[in-house]
Amino acid sequence: MTNRNSKFETRRSPRFSSFEFRISAVIFALAGLLMGCRSKPPSGPVDAFPVSNSVPGWVKSSETRTFEPSQLWQYIDGDADKYVQAGVVKTLTSDYRFKLATDATVDVYVMGDGAGARKIYDSESAVGSQPLTIGDAGRYAKVSLTFRQGPYFVRLVAYEDSSEMVKALEALARALSAKLNASPASK
Repeated sequence: MTNRNSKFETRRSPRFSSFEFRISAVIFALAGLLMGCRSKPPSGPVDAFPVSNSVPGWVKSSETRTFEPSQLWQYIDGDADKYVQAGVVKTLTSDYRFKLATDATVDVYVMGDGAGARKIYDSESAVGSQPLTIGDAGRYAKVSLTFRQGPYFVRLVAYEDSSEMVKALEALARALSAKLNASPASK
């Protein structure tokens, strides 16, 4: 009898193995589908800010701060509605210091699409500015450099006006543009 049970067990094992294999295959297939369908983490310029000294003279002097559309008023009180209406998805900002003397702030507005970035860029006054070949469109005015690139609107503001600062801001903007170009959100 013991012998018969072991034969029976042996004969049943392949059936259960086949059944278990099918169940496992279904579970793995469903898991794969769920993993593919789940919402992906927000792509964008999480690492778009150049690290310290990757651009000569510039040191990143703060952590990157992120503002969701509902919180944007805390950062740019009075102008937040304009960005929200243009489709801002999130805003990233970080501070820099040039040659350990001049402070600057870099803001990256991640818009839902390129049209939103264009809307914000076009809403900014171009009076007294000089065009720059950066991103899709760019300009420098006094101590501020702005450009748009795909779904991004970017503003760099330095707290000193000099010819050296114009070149320095442009170098920082170009490094930022290159990182944004490599970002999945710009594809």
